Amino acid sequence: MAKPLIVARDLSIIYNQGKSNEFKALSGVNTDIFEGEYIILFGPSGCGKSTLMYSIQGSLPPGEGTLLVKGDDVYSYPPSERVYFQRHVMGIIFQSFNLIMSLSVLDNVALPMIFCDADKTTRDRRAQSLLDRFGVGHVSGKIPAMLSGGQQQRVSVSRSMVNDPKILLADEPTGNLDSVSTQQVMDKIDEINTFDRRTIIMVSHNAAHLSYAHRVYYLKDGKILREVVNPQRKQIKPVREGETIVTELEQLARLYPYDSVETWRVKSMINFLTQDYTFSQIARLEHAVGLFIEGKINRDSFIKSLMQPSERGGVEVPEDEAKRMAKVAERIIKNSDDIRRFRARKDNDAIFFSQDKLAERMSEHLANHHRIKLSKQQNENMTELIADRVTGVANDEEFNSRLMKGIRSKGLALSENEADDMTRYFEKIIAQGVDVSYKL
Repeated sequence: MAKPLIVARDLSIIYNQGKSNEFKALSGVNTDIFEGEYIILFGPSGCGKSTLMYSIQGSLPPGEGTLLVKGDDVYSYPPSERVYFQRHVMGIIFQSFNLIMSLSVLDNVALPMIFCDADKTTRDRRAQSLLDRFGVGHVSGKIPAMLSGGQQQRVSVSRSMVNDPKILLADEPTGNLDSVSTQQVMDKIDEINTFDRRTIIMVSHNAAHLSYAHRVYYLKDGKILREVVNPQRKQIKPVREGETIVTELEQLARLYPYDSVETWRVKSMINFLTQDYTFSQIARLEHAVGLFIEGKINRDSFIKSLMQPSERGGVEVPEDEAKRMAKVAERIIKNSDDIRRFRARKDNDAIFFSQDKLAERMSEHLANHHRIKLSKQQNENMTELIADRVTGVANDEEFNSRLMKGIRSKGLALSENEADDMTRYFEKIIAQGVDVSYKL
């Protein structure tokens, strides 16, 4: 059986040990990382992710426990051997790039080779080859300040590989990048793992990155809460038959990374009790609905995406159900425009179209959708209630309660089921039409 490349046993990192301000940044950490694995250390800021990574790198000696890399305690090395270890075994990518602004891109990448006594021709050839590979060879003569953030990080990736390390550390490598550059950098790091067979240890708090890893260690308050296997990747860590089982909890871990295992179990049960679709179908459905809401696909394309088989990215919904979903979604989106207009009219008297007219139109839609015939007084009450809810005078519970009140009490005298159904549907319309960006 293969032996782990990196082993931590009861590892603790302690700052100011023995002093009044002693702080334990890591506590009782146990890990086994195998050669060729892609490992993500995941968790919120301050949980100990970077501390664990830099301890593996040889910069933070254990206060308690043991840490072995390739079977050796690197902290027992004399200084010269530890420097050799950090120079040849470890490569590192920083969040803030850490490029030297006075040097050219080529010289930044070649710089670590100077300390390995490589001649200039060898250094420049190796650096240029890596820059070409990672798509920034054409800027090798420029200084870093002339590059975009994504280009600078790809230069940093090139530099991390220049001494051909066996282990590549990445400390929030996309934290300062836009979405396009993030994808480019993540793809290059994945390429290093897949094609160069290098071991990757990445620090991240971005749940979108979790699908790249073989395994994810979730950290909180300096401790590893759990280890989650990625069922979409063939595992390198040896597992005896029957020792582990991959369940939908691994998928929930990626969808809701900060929730507890108990919460995942609840979501799994709720999904079974209330849904006819798997979590993977729901994920594809969410993608299709997102495109429909943003107006990037029309009704027919939306229906087609719902009906297509999973291997083509579809949800595998029957045609009648797909058409029903499209009809409901289209109605919600259309009527959410009135919510948007209503809110805009609330803040700007110059906008044409009265709030009363919008509320009357929404009242008519709700009555028709739920097949409820309203008397003149009920309709007036409904219009007033809608206005109160959309302006925030009433919350969803008050809206629901007033739907069940008597007509003379400004209600609609609906049954509990009717009130619940109408409230649930109307809240979906409001959610699509109200701007909540100020809350984020």
